[in-house]
Amino acid sequence: MNRMGRLCATAAVLVASVAFGEPSDKVGEIDFLKAAADFADCMIEFGRDRYGKVRSPLFSNILTREKEPRTTPYPRFAELGAGHRAGGAKKLREWSGPKAGYYYFHKFDFNKILNYPRGLGGEGPHKVTLYGCDPYEDRQLYYMLFDLTRITGKPRFKTEATKALKWWFANTQGPSGLYPWGEHLGWDLVNDRPTYFAGPSKHLYAACYHEIKDTVPFLDIMNEAQLTKYALGIWESHFWDKTRAIYCRHGDYQGKDDRRGSLLGFPAHLGAYMRVWTAAYLRTKDQRVRKKIGAVFNTVLDAQIARAKKYGFVPFTFEVDIKGKSPGKSAPGQSVRLAHHSLELGLMMALDDEVISRKLSTLAALHIPEAQAAKALLDAHRRLNGADAFGPPGSKRKPKPQFRDLSKSNTPSASAREIVRCVKLYRRYKDKAYLDIARRQGAAAYVRFMDDVCPLPKAFSSGPGKTLEGKDFPDFYFRGAELMGAFALLGEALKP
Repeated sequence: MNRMGRLCATAAVLVASVAFGEPSDKVGEIDFLKAAADFADCMIEFGRDRYGKVRSPLFSNILTREKEPRTTPYPRFAELGAGHRAGGAKKLREWSGPKAGYYYFHKFDFNKILNYPRGLGGEGPHKVTLYGCDPYEDRQLYYMLFDLTRITGKPRFKTEATKALKWWFANTQGPSGLYPWGEHLGWDLVNDRPTYFAGPSKHLYAACYHEIKDTVPFLDIMNEAQLTKYALGIWESHFWDKTRAIYCRHGDYQGKDDRRGSLLGFPAHLGAYMRVWTAAYLRTKDQRVRKKIGAVFNTVLDAQIARAKKYGFVPFTFEVDIKGKSPGKSAPGQSVRLAHHSLELGLMMALDDEVISRKLSTLAALHIPEAQAAKALLDAHRRLNGADAFGPPGSKRKPKPQFRDLSKSNTPSASAREIVRCVKLYRRYKDKAYLDIARRQGAAAYVRFMDDVCPLPKAFSSGPGKTLEGKDFPDFYFRGAELMGAFALLGEALKP
């Protein structure tokens, strides 16, 4: 039976069993590992930069689903009405920071993109790389390619992923030391520069802004010079009051705007900065660089420990400190996330800088209750050793094997996470019931997001539909690598 025949047979089984709320067990004919490898081959051949004057090895975040996938159209944002424009002009006169481009934030609606369908990001299209490459946002693609080499033993997948990442770090670093990744920025594969620096959307207000939070991928692939420049660039571009360690979550890629006066420094973003500083501190052989990063670390930790002691946790923004706003009654989630970052980084720094390590542990202890401290420390040790998220055998009650109905989820992410969760539970408990559920979830996702048109999964199970202008939008791939990575793990688990 060919691929289309297997797909139709599986679809018939699923339709027949819909009354029971879950698909049948009869799904063994789908070769999940081959589907993952076909996806990887297609991305390596057609998903790369073949558009501008520079033909780089970078991968595009979004592609059309056709025989030879290509990038989707350059985004066009809707204009605001006259009232909004007048308000923008007034704010421009009041604005104390750099004025270039600020008005355009009040001229265009950057949450309404005319020539794309809805659903590309709950926080607004201006925070999603719609046109080009962003390894931070698209990290699941690279994780999937690395894992596929581990599973198949074929070095090509990891080699091509590494080639793209090395090119990225060598060629896209800005004058500030920052990279055009995370929220707001990416790399325009047509214009060979950061996204929104050219073309009809060049006036996007956030064109220059670097924004990352929590973890930062692929730091081990940077060389020492790139990592050092990045670490110090974060300090120079995000921290506008270096005495009090006040920072903004936005940093200027160009290095021209120091974000002076902005009080929007969120705790989860500080977690990312400290991860970069830790990596650079441990990597560098230059004692002058280590001393500088150490001084930055100590300044920031002293300030945050003082804030945590004063308020009971690290407040969400500096408006609490500068404007006297209430910090609230309980620690925000981002503050707790920062604490767990600090605990793990304290372990990493323990052998190299006892003072910084102790301060990181102190910051963590101010947020993590004593009753939870032992488990939090164990979890930090396990993360450093590459353990999965489920803990050692016997550390928690065995979950009941149960199929979850994901039919109302329109994107592949929920299916990917559930497949991986069940595969990990199967590995931990050796209970085939979990593997059967993972296989049924894989079959359901395969039917909803895959077809014979293209090896890339669909962005939406219901189809792309119309743009906001009412025109047809081509079927496309977006953030589907997570599902293909789940297929690879499922295929590995199903091997005899």
